[in-house]
Amino acid sequence: MRKAATVAGYTLIEIIVALMVFTVGALGLAASSGLVARTMASNATRELAARIAVNRIETIASQCATVTSGREILLQIESEWVTTRVPTTTEVTEAVRCPAPGRVCRVNYRATIWCPR
Repeated sequence: MRKAATVAGYTLIEIIVALMVFTVGALGLAASSGLVARTMASNATRELAARIAVNRIETIASQCATVTSGREILLQIESEWVTTRVPTTTEVTEAVRCPAPGRVCRVNYRATIWCPR
């Protein structure tokens, strides 16, 4: 009696299952990369808003004798600051609003600046 020859290779079902697993993994990576991109864009906008706020506070510190409250919109980032003079210092409260995907971020900054007369 002769033995039947064994055939090496994959069956059609094994190939279909492997393709399904690969497809689910690729779709998961694509979805998470979109989320990461949105998060990075939002963080970049928030970082720009913080830089604008710090720049405003430094400008107020350099001109503390003549500083007034105000409002400014720069690159879609709205900045509103209120200054309060006390005998030797100036207190600055700045509210920054920036657009973010699906919402608006709001951050408040406070600083006390020593300002001799």
